[in-house]
Amino acid sequence: MEKVLPLRPAAVSKRAAAARLKFTEEILRSLPAHASTRYVYDTVAPHLAVRIAPSGVRTFVVVKKVHGKSQRVTLGRFPGLRLDEARQATRGLVGELALGKNPIAARKEARARKTCLNDIWPAYLVHLERQNRTWARDKERWEKHVGPALGRKAFLDITRADCQALIDRVGATHAIAANRIAAFLSALFSFAVRSGRTNTNPAKELTRFKETARARILQSHELPALLDEIDAEPEPWASVFKMLLYTGARRGSVAGMRWSDIDLNAALWTIPADAAKNKTATPVPLTAPAVALLQQRLSQRAGEQWVFPSPTGSSHLIGLPKVWARILRRASITNLRIHDIRRSVGTALARTGASPHVIAKGLGHRSIASAKAYVQLTGEDARAAMTLAVDTLVSRS
Repeated sequence: MEKVLPLRPAAVSKRAAAARLKFTEEILRSLPAHASTRYVYDTVAPHLAVRIAPSGVRTFVVVKKVHGKSQRVTLGRFPGLRLDEARQATRGLVGELALGKNPIAARKEARARKTCLNDIWPAYLVHLERQNRTWARDKERWEKHVGPALGRKAFLDITRADCQALIDRVGATHAIAANRIAAFLSALFSFAVRSGRTNTNPAKELTRFKETARARILQSHELPALLDEIDAEPEPWASVFKMLLYTGARRGSVAGMRWSDIDLNAALWTIPADAAKNKTATPVPLTAPAVALLQQRLSQRAGEQWVFPSPTGSSHLIGLPKVWARILRRASITNLRIHDIRRSVGTALARTGASPHVIAKGLGHRSIASAKAYVQLTGEDARAAMTLAVDTLVSRS
């Protein structure tokens, strides 16, 4: 019988760095945990690895390429699962693969038959919160549409027809919302595939609805009543909606304005990268009305980091759509969304003769193409410009 010598910590660390060792139960107990999860492979049973979590938990895993794609099968935790048992299970799995069978797929399929969509949602929500600034919208899509329709169904029982039926049902009245749900569903199933819950994505390439770009802008005859009703709102509501008009910025960016991002002397507001849609720090030039409003709010500041603090709690203002609906109702204005203010500002910039570069800069866009979507000129705008051009050509003076 081979004699196993105890390893010094330094020796263990040095050998573990090679990520390939001749496993013994003593060595497995001695492997140190790192700040991130790592894998160390056995030299006796190829494809057997131990996964070491930052918490120190050790788990036996079989790692094998199947059709060119790396697959992982969790066998069990060490020391509950002994080393010799893990090696035997590894040889069995690899042997089945050599015979043309796919026990890895079979295990995933068996798990998918037991696992329903509700089971993966908590893990996916954590993933969304880390990766996606608009995770709350996806949470709403889950709670309102996807969860009630598909949440209790097992993965393998969910078909493409099930997914398409959900999209068609929502799309009958809300086409754009249905398309966003389709994208959310596809991303959710892709996450399930990556995490080994299932092998297929039934929401891939669903038939979506045709989208028409929104062209609504604030009309000149609507402005007086709108401003009157904004003034009728208490603070900070009145100021936050005025700031939307003064900057043309997005609702979330304005509501989350921080004093640390504002330079009143330079009349400049820098939307930080973590709050900007393009994930890049975005400078926004401040107009004179915007600077005056900020100076007034600064004089009333009570130590908050937010320009528009919430009346309750310690965060910034939320709930703008509800107040906006109240303002529009009193002003007798219909079909005007908060985001339409941004489009209205972009159109007003174009009417002044501003170049596409200036419009992009004013709206905080990195590209001219992105800014074009916020310009909605009318036939009268074109007629005025053509009249000026023709007058210049035919003038005899």
